[in-house]
Amino acid sequence: MSDPDPKQAPLRVLLVDPDDCVRESLAGLLGIGQRCLVVGTAGSADTAVRLAAELDPEVVVVDPRVPGDGAAALIAEVRQAAPRARVLVLNWSDTADLSSGADAYIRKTFRPQELIDAVVATRPRP
Repeated sequence: MSDPDPKQAPLRVLLVDPDDCVRESLAGLLGIGQRCLVVGTAGSADTAVRLAAELDPEVVVVDPRVPGDGAAALIAEVRQAAPRARVLVLNWSDTADLSSGADAYIRKTFRPQELIDAVVATRPRP
């Protein structure tokens, strides 16, 4: 693991997961190494879209089981609310199904550093 670039601001991340404990754990993991800054968390699609518009995250980490109209609808609404944000889906499968409109995915059995690396790799390009 390399040290964060001191000239680069931490990556602004919004976490979306239906489970309070999972959101708290993800936020703690992403705080390791100071490469990411969790600017908000949401347990529902409505809250996620509202926070995406208010907080202007660079990456939105989404569990597709969030209550609402489904992952594809949530991702489309997040993209409308925060057009520059990229979406990383937490997935239980070994295969990437990006048909929901996500930019990337990570298997939910990740190691902590794998999560951080996946979020940073999803960062919008300048």
